[in-house]
Amino acid sequence: MNTGLPKVKIAVIGGQLGQVQNSQDGVTGMVLTGVAVAGKASTNTSYQLFNLKDAEALGIESTGSNAYPYKQIKRFYDKAPNGTPLWIMLVATTVSMADMANKNEAYAKKLIDDAKGAIRLLGLSKKSATGVTIKDGLDEDVSLAQINAQELVKSYVDKYKEFSVIIDGKEFNGTVGDLNNYRESDKEFVSVLIANSDGSKNADVGLLLGTLANDPVQRSPARVKSGALPIALAYLTNGKLIEEYEDAWETIHNLGYIFMRSFVGRTGYFFTDAPTTILGSSDFNDITRVRTIYKARRIAYNVLVQELSDEVPLQDDGTIVPAFVKSYQGAIDNALALAMTANGEISDAKSNLPASQNVLGTNALSASISVLPVGYAKYINVELSFAVSLN
Repeated sequence: MNTGLPKVKIAVIGGQLGQVQNSQDGVTGMVLTGVAVAGKASTNTSYQLFNLKDAEALGIESTGSNAYPYKQIKRFYDKAPNGTPLWIMLVATTVSMADMANKNEAYAKKLIDDAKGAIRLLGLSKKSATGVTIKDGLDEDVSLAQINAQELVKSYVDKYKEFSVIIDGKEFNGTVGDLNNYRESDKEFVSVLIANSDGSKNADVGLLLGTLANDPVQRSPARVKSGALPIALAYLTNGKLIEEYEDAWETIHNLGYIFMRSFVGRTGYFFTDAPTTILGSSDFNDITRVRTIYKARRIAYNVLVQELSDEVPLQDDGTIVPAFVKSYQGAIDNALALAMTANGEISDAKSNLPASQNVLGTNALSASISVLPVGYAKYINVELSFAVSLN
């Protein structure tokens, strides 16, 4: 009952437009070789940055003992806009990339946990130094890190905290024939970058991560329409200009590595593609496919978890009430449509909940979700010829 002075009250009600909360698809982490700075940064400690100045405030500067992590962080923010979350951890020179990725060590695992599972992209890079053992054309640490990184991600998959890992394909020996064929591997959460913009022995992991973080999950970092990378020159991690290996670009790509390339008549450099270290025939042979399907998985989970242990109404014949089926499917389809289809991240999605399943006997519901991804114009074939007439 209203009391007091006569008045008009208008309540503003939110949550009616079906808008989707901003995603965290671009939250990134990097584990990098660095040193502690008294009163500022410590090693083996997680820090969240939002711009390059945040790194400088930690004593990570362009010159001095932390010039290497500074370079990688700067590369990240050369592509990702200020405000993009970046979690970093500095580790000693004695820590290998395989150690960084080890699920039993407090490096990448600690960073992921400290970020509460929000990280969707992870980079691992150990600063080049003397005494490296070369195996399969790169520092042997690369392949060891690839194995550990896959196991690290898999340990989070059941927790809906999966992420894609970019490993520094450091110390390329210059012989393409020595490179391991990652298209014969089975690790869809891992990619190896073997290019940089400064002629060093380390890859520009930060630049690739910044490109991915700045784009929606379905977008290839190789997309030419997005514009050239903010670099003047491109190299492989043996210090040689990428142009010196132009005849081998096709081979390097087919082996499953990410690097940079140029195009005739177009200024600048572009990433070649976004392969993961898995069979080329796999549905998950590209970072974009992995990011897309697991985003859809997380969205479906957020819809379905609120239905856990709820009642399922049945008809006299034991089948699920049609209205319940429609409601269930509608909730999933609408969530995917709003969060992904409307943003061009997928072409469409459709869920299916069979009405005739034994819910009483199993206390379980079974459903399927089909996601139609976007396609990619990776190959454009045109027939060009003279003609005697254009009619």
